[in-house]
Parts: sequence; C-alpha cells; structure tokens
Amino acid sequence: MLHRHRELVENGWVRRFTVEEPRLSEMRELYESMGLEVLVEPGIPEEGQECNCCFGADGFQQYCKTIYTRGEMLSDTEDELFD
Repeated sequence: MLHRHRELVENGWVRRFTVEEPRLSEMRELYESMGLEVLVEPGIPEEGQECNCCFGADGFQQYCKTIYTRGEMLSDTEDELFD
C-alpha cells in the first residue's frame, strides 16, 4: 500500500486523510467544489504513524478510504459567492 502512496505523490497527488462515510462523501464534494481533482483509495496507513493497528483490522479497507487531491483551488475571485 505504501508503494501506491508513493506513486500517487510522485504524480502530483496530495494525501489529505483517511475517513469513512458519511465524512468521505462530504469531503469529496467539498474538495471538488474547491476546484480540486479528487481520488479515493483504499485506506493507506501514514508513514511514521506510531499506531497502525486499525489499518490491519478486519474490514478496515472496506469502510475507511484515503482521500487525495490534485490541482489548484479556485481563488476567491473565481467563486460565484463573491460576484
């Protein structure tokens, strides 16, 4: 899994965090509304994280996903709320 993380980072993706529903869908929608490209991957443990026991729990990858984003956020002048 960490190989996949490194591959994504090399291709310009930024790891945001690992989360489950309903926050997964909420954050995906938020990042997309900010003009970012969003990728959802199976839960990937963070390098250097002291405790990784939950990543090995049964069903973890089925429920928890890691969110990555890529691109530039919309500036305030591009947001229709400020027109």
